[in-house]
Amino acid sequence: MSSPDLEQFCSEVLLDPYLQEKLRNIGSTPEFIQRVVEAGASRGFEFSADDVGEAIRAGHRVWLERWI
Repeated sequence: MSSPDLEQFCSEVLLDPYLQEKLRNIGSTPEFIQRVVEAGASRGFEFSADDVGEAIRAGHRVWLERWI
């Protein structure tokens, strides 16, 4: 994850059950990314959809590398 604001936002999500629930039930990746950007912006964080997409891809790579 390259954006410090995105990293801090992710830490806040882990501490906020309401926000977790709000983000948990989103049906598509593009919608999830958009909602994350919106939720972050509403809390004063600045990161882009590209930042979120890259964080998702990085997480997938880490997961795959553990199982290969």
